[in-house]
Amino acid sequence: MSTYERNANRLTVFLLLVEIGLAVAGTIKLSGPIPIHFKGNGEPNRWGNPSTLLVIAFVGCCLVGLLWIIRHSSTELMNISGSPTSENRANQQQNTNQLLATIRAIVAGLFLGVISQILWVSFYHQKQIILWPSFLFIALILASTLFGLISALRLSADR
Repeated sequence: MSTYERNANRLTVFLLLVEIGLAVAGTIKLSGPIPIHFKGNGEPNRWGNPSTLLVIAFVGCCLVGLLWIIRHSSTELMNISGSPTSENRANQQQNTNQLLATIRAIVAGLFLGVISQILWVSFYHQKQIILWPSFLFIALILASTLFGLISALRLSADR
């Protein structure tokens, strides 16, 4: 495991712990309905129980867990262009592991951002959430995936 992946894993675990902590604290502190879905302009349009925060945290942890499971898939399952060699497979595996580590951290941050926004709207009685953080995380996922794909193509060309 590379240093990059270890650090990304540490960041991911930290973000998940904060996410779970905020969800538990919000469930305990909030009473009555909280906004759980928002329109395109950021205004809430569906309300739910504060325990919904725990469901959101659980889904975020499950997605990150799924990405951790995918990380352990065999290199034989990879669709590597060109003639696969042991060096090529090792480099492609490292590239894939780093991409998955990046996406895990971003997904954990995205779910932490969603829970934080819900808590902010609920505690401070705001009329709408701030939209740009969610779009930023989605753009980061797309950009890191594109970067990982470009790296994979370069690695397959280097054989």
